[in-house]
Amino acid sequence: AVIPKWVEALLRDAPCYVARQADTQLYESLMRGEFCYALTARQIGKSSLMVRAAARLREECAGVAVLDLTATGQNITAEQWYYGLLGQIGRQLGLEGEFREYWLGHMMFGPLQRWLGAIREVLSPRYIRHGARMVIFIDEIDAVRSLPFSTDEFFAGIRELYNARAEDAGLEQLTFCLLGVATPSDLIRDTRTTPFNIGRRIDLRDFTPTEASLLARGLRRDEKTNAALLKRVLYWTGGPPYLTQRLCHAVAEDASVEDARGVV
Repeated sequence: AVIPKWVEALLRDAPCYVARQADTQLYESLMRGEFCYALTARQIGKSSLMVRAAARLREECAGVAVLDLTATGQNITAEQWYYGLLGQIGRQLGLEGEFREYWLGHMMFGPLQRWLGAIREVLSPRYIRHGARMVIFIDEIDAVRSLPFSTDEFFAGIRELYNARAEDAGLEQLTFCLLGVATPSDLIRDTRTTPFNIGRRIDLRDFTPTEASLLARGLRRDEKTNAALLKRVLYWTGGPPYLTQRLCHAVAEDASVEDARGVV
């Protein structure tokens, strides 16, 4: 069966979106300029969390870019990969031309140096040094494992931007949020390099009964029956967002389910 798009990544204002404590933690942490990461198993709601946080940040006039590491492909060189990441940022923030000019004008440097330079010398003046918060979300970071080159230096570069805030006040407005199926120790594997040891962990937990109560409205029965059906759904799923919403969707679409006994 085709999985409905709303199950995988929900827009901020989707009526079936279930806000969790992680939503508040991530938004408030990024607004404070903290580096954050949500590294956990699949189908736990990372993409929906990111979409919601990005929307709220934009409402606060922050510059927001979302990098999907699966969108750059796998059979590419390091130079193509880094330039592809800049391209994603440029398209979202209207900086494609400036990034291209910077990249081509610094060909004597390696791809990481050019990537970091573009962030500091092109992106920073446009947003950061004018007092606006700038947040770069990096989604599907586990995709780097399939690349034909090491990305240890990429994550080391992100840490460098974080550490540079002590000397460059302009960078205080720049922050990152990493999302994917990984652990911090997976990001830099070379034992000769300092591990990735920055950032605040955002824990994504299963739905509590109170949080999930919002889903009862979509079950299309009377209030009492909705509550009983949702209780039975949670009995079977235990609260993981993906499974819970998918089973709720199935129940809502199946008119033959008249009471909790039909959820088996």
